[in-house]
Amino acid sequence: MADITAQAVNELRKRTGLGLMECKKLLQEAAGDPKKAETLAKERGMAKAAGRAGRVASAGRVEVAIAQDGRAGSIIELNCETDFVARNEDFRKAAQILAEHVLALGQTGGIDVSSLASTPVGDTGQTLADFLLDLNSRTGENVQFTRAYRLETSGPGRVDAYVHHDNKSGAIVSLRCPDDAVAGSENVIALAKDLALHVVATRPLASRRDEVPAEAVAEQKRIFVTQAEDKPENIREKIAEGKLNAWFGEIVLIDQVFVKDPSQKVSKVIEATGPGIELDHFARLAVGESAD
Repeated sequence: MADITAQAVNELRKRTGLGLMECKKLLQEAAGDPKKAETLAKERGMAKAAGRAGRVASAGRVEVAIAQDGRAGSIIELNCETDFVARNEDFRKAAQILAEHVLALGQTGGIDVSSLASTPVGDTGQTLADFLLDLNSRTGENVQFTRAYRLETSGPGRVDAYVHHDNKSGAIVSLRCPDDAVAGSENVIALAKDLALHVVATRPLASRRDEVPAEAVAEQKRIFVTQAEDKPENIREKIAEGKLNAWFGEIVLIDQVFVKDPSQKVSKVIEATGPGIELDHFARLAVGESAD
């Protein structure tokens, strides 16, 4: 039997995240060959991962990454089975790496994470598929990279984020600005952060009214007209329109009442920050919303 040194065991542990005794056994089986031992670790990790695949991954965390110039940002949801693992430092670091990975992709909008399996993850030397497999092996839970969004300004602007203290929900917001000086101002940075916090708290469905599907608006108006059938015919339409405006105030970000100042709507808060500043887009994630 090959002589297995403590250094070899420790090096394999660093690469695989497995326990010391398991690493020693793998090196013994591989006759001291570290590459073969790592291959065995991956093969067994795949088998264990397959057995965990059917288990519900309803816990997890949300992480964000913002570009140094403030013009792009990403938000991701990484799921696991228990809050214990979700709070684990290794899992947290993995989620942050994935947020940085999405930020570096250059895509915008919602990202199809299933299409990223073969993409290299930062300087880890792993594809995304292998990165997740290793995390699965280290945690002993069914780990799923569920959702990701990336926002980027096409001109002068600002992207910033807010993540709730428990990392179970978060949002990123992008703003358009008249020039780079305004985009980098403290007021605009604070506005972007405040709007991201607002999005987490109020869960809007659209940035502006024209983003709400026309069929959804028509159906909602039909409901409001029906609700007003007991009113005089000449005012039913007006009542329905009033209720429709109130509905927009619940689901459209710029029409909502600002959580940090209920005396103002979000649109007025943006206007008050300075001329030429406009809401661009937002994305919000909450752990478990996409779970079956």
